[in-house]
Amino acid sequence: MSATPLAGTSPGVKPWDLRDLVEWDLKIRAKADEFGLDCYPQEFELCDHNGMLGYMAYSGMPSHYPHWSYGKSYEKLKTLYDHGVSGLPYEMVINSNPAIAYLMRDNSLLLHILTIAHVYGHNDFFKNNFTFKSATRAELTIESFKAAAMRVRRYVEDPSIGVEKVERILDAAHALSWQCRRNFAIKKLSPFEQMARAEDTAQGSPDPFQKIHARKIVEVPDFHKVPLEPDEDILLFIRDHNPFLADFEKDLLTIVDQEAKYFISMMETKIM
Repeated sequence: MSATPLAGTSPGVKPWDLRDLVEWDLKIRAKADEFGLDCYPQEFELCDHNGMLGYMAYSGMPSHYPHWSYGKSYEKLKTLYDHGVSGLPYEMVINSNPAIAYLMRDNSLLLHILTIAHVYGHNDFFKNNFTFKSATRAELTIESFKAAAMRVRRYVEDPSIGVEKVERILDAAHALSWQCRRNFAIKKLSPFEQMARAEDTAQGSPDPFQKIHARKIVEVPDFHKVPLEPDEDILLFIRDHNPFLADFEKDLLTIVDQEAKYFISMMETKIM
């Protein structure tokens, strides 16, 4: 590990190196344990402003499938930053196991200490909040994003598919990606469970005075209705019911839906 100062070149600011960050990380982690925080293993990565802009464009993911919208996002963020219209975050943390946080290389040691402590608060929340535990599998986050990126690149490089067909589906999928379930505490019923509930609803609750009441007319549910109940997962509904989609198109819809649901947890808990 190099002892060469990495920051703090401004007058009056103490230089620091990686050993300082490791030392303070151990201290902060011990204090987090003392306060009863239950965290994933935590990893940190130092990056400059260009690296942070890149991670912001890709929502913090170290691996992501290619799409023109992410390049557009990067150029927009960089233009705003270069013209002083917006700044950069002190850190970015992603919900994974191990958790990954990106630190700005140019920050002072004091700011890094405060940021590292802040990161462990995010980490504990990711691991123990109900929304995250029910909607995401942190131990598979990085690998699932990498696998999705590899599949998309394989479709792009396939001569029978190509970038234009892939982008056409991704453009449409991105437009609908947030039209999905947001309350993961409510179990999504299978088609058979929906049919059983429709039948029970049609029968109605038992009438304790049925001997004196007129016989109730039971309307048979229309089990051919599609969907039988309203479906919030628009992309998955299209994937499952559009007979004209190729297998790679269905896979692209699945990828976009899965990634949207990963970020929905952050949106719903205002982590973003």
